[in-house]
Amino acid sequence: MSIPVQNLYHLLTYAWDQLDEADEVAVTAEPADSMLDLLARVLVQGTTHVLKRGLARDYVPEMELTGRLRGKLLLSESIRQQTLLTARGWCAFDELSHDVPVNRLLKSALYHLLTAQELDKSLRREIRGLYVRLADVDLIAVPDIRVYDQVVLHRHTAHYRLLLSVCQLVHEEVLLTQEAGERLFRNFTGNDKRMAALFERFVRNFYRRRQKTYKVGSETLKWAVKPATDEAKALLPIMQTDVSLTSPTRKLILDCKYYRKALKQNYKQEKIISAHLYQLFAYVQHAQRQEPTRPVDGLLLYPVVDGKLRHSYQLLDTAHRLRVATVNLDQSWQAVEAELQGLLEW
Repeated sequence: MSIPVQNLYHLLTYAWDQLDEADEVAVTAEPADSMLDLLARVLVQGTTHVLKRGLARDYVPEMELTGRLRGKLLLSESIRQQTLLTARGWCAFDELSHDVPVNRLLKSALYHLLTAQELDKSLRREIRGLYVRLADVDLIAVPDIRVYDQVVLHRHTAHYRLLLSVCQLVHEEVLLTQEAGERLFRNFTGNDKRMAALFERFVRNFYRRRQKTYKVGSETLKWAVKPATDEAKALLPIMQTDVSLTSPTRKLILDCKYYRKALKQNYKQEKIISAHLYQLFAYVQHAQRQEPTRPVDGLLLYPVVDGKLRHSYQLLDTAHRLRVATVNLDQSWQAVEAELQGLLEW
């Protein structure tokens, strides 16, 4: 599925729930941009932005052999090395520095992009210039991805959120091959599992941000069964919705499916993928059992870059509907948003 890179940027900023930061880092992708080029443009714009605001600084511990008392004198170390005989001692102190985790991760991502051979040449020149400006920041050549979970942002570094998300994506996608450490960049959009998770988060955060009628979230539904044993109960899978939109008068359950095609060929005829419809049917039935006074509808939502599906099915003897729809990601972003908004009124 070939999604325009400009729309991929919007998907990412919604999925990361970082629209506010994205407004500050306005990026216009070129038609020929790859995903790598798009991420590079975001880092160029974002790094330029933080340099103008001033790089984040914090107090970091330092240790120095000095002839004047500074901070705390490390007496044991000074005696062990006999530095006091020369009127010098080891001192520990905190110094205000740009060499802090957020800047190290940013510099590391810029470094990875510089080593990617397929990067656009003009972007490479811009990144090299920014990389040089971070000379007083140490380089983490290959950071552990878990480092990102340990970074704590505060009021003065909140504007780094989007940049760090892009940095993490760069670090996750850059691979070291066996051939002289050459760095390659994987095809992000070719990873269906990752794109499925991205699409689900995008849809959930889009509706959370862009409408006020429904409360938006993901919910766990209770199985309408009575297990014979505790062992049987433990084997039941979790029934969790991708997106649940709830208002005082209605509930809509969205099941987001990132598939190459929304319909499947069956004996030379196109059919809805049966497992998807069965799953949505189960969600609606169980949700209605938990909330008998609120009508519950279900919607299978597929992203596509061509074609359009809008099919609705009324469940017999009920007020519930099962619907199948697509959203076309190969159009202007304003049209994508309008299409998603229209699904709530369908």
